Amino acid sequence: MVQAIKPSWRDGYYRARVKSVSPLDETTLQLTLAPQKKWPSHCAGQHISITLEINGKLVSRVFTIASGQSSRNTSGDIRLVIRTKKDGALTPYLGSLSCNDWVNISAPMGNFLFPNESRPSDNRSALANTHNAAHSQEPQKRASSILMIAGGSGITPFIAMLDDMALMTHTKPTVHLLYFAKENEHLLTDELEVYQRKNGNFSYQLLSRQQDGDVENHLAEHAHSHWMVCGPQSLYEDVARMQLITKTPLDSEHFAAFPTVSLNDVSQKSDEATSFSLTHNGNTLSVNNQQTLLEQLLEANQPVTYGCGMGICHQCQCVKKRGVVRDTRTGALSDSAEQLIQLCVSQAVTDLELQA
Repeated sequence: MVQAIKPSWRDGYYRARVKSVSPLDETTLQLTLAPQKKWPSHCAGQHISITLEINGKLVSRVFTIASGQSSRNTSGDIRLVIRTKKDGALTPYLGSLSCNDWVNISAPMGNFLFPNESRPSDNRSALANTHNAAHSQEPQKRASSILMIAGGSGITPFIAMLDDMALMTHTKPTVHLLYFAKENEHLLTDELEVYQRKNGNFSYQLLSRQQDGDVENHLAEHAHSHWMVCGPQSLYEDVARMQLITKTPLDSEHFAAFPTVSLNDVSQKSDEATSFSLTHNGNTLSVNNQQTLLEQLLEANQPVTYGCGMGICHQCQCVKKRGVVRDTRTGALSDSAEQLIQLCVSQAVTDLELQA
């Protein structure tokens, strides 16, 4: 059973009202939400966590916002485009949401943004204490040509960026999109056609590996562009290999969280410490299964936001991109999917990738 009434207030979360739920195809739905007024503004390319109460248990998953600031400013809404999985912990239940139901959402997160735009400050800064890391708000060097590379539902951040291109006051760069998906499974193609018709600086190709070959075959002619890739891990790895050759600037938001972790990979808690690899905002370090992730990140002088250190204030929450953690309060293991965790009450059980 999904909690359909207005959820109780929880520190670190915001309420959002369901405006509409509509299927795009058999495995994809579009969810439109109206966040409460104090929800921070998002930047195109950022993501949020949605939390529902399912069968008495809170379940959170992370999704990229598929609409830009311009849509939020006009309608007050944000849109998510979500691939559903029959055996998923949350996505199978999203289709049962109704208009005017309520969900909990996080503040917008992430730095996968249009290269010519300013980096966002930490959207949780109102909750942060003096130990919080500063986030630069300076824009990157302007790119005159941008190549977007999307795989499957990885189209969503690019749709948000295209949504906001009309708001740019400076000279718009040339943008080309390579969109890979299985044949006849590309999403939001009508919107791409509209963007191309209205914006002479934008063009796109709908591709499939079966018909058009691997992504490497299409990158050489764009060697002087700024590359952005969002899609499965395999797509990112193919692009990254080419980037090492071309030395092209590359931003990525790959689905590192999606591969499943075998139970054989999960180390149960023991008196003997076990070490794992932790990638935190691109930095890699070794962590053990005895201390919390927060303790070890602080010992390693990693920039991290935190507060009470007891699992109450949620200031240390971040996105677990992949891997399994143990909740020190209950001993419960997470699954391997992308989700929000609290660093102060989480211990490593496998190798991990985290993003603030």
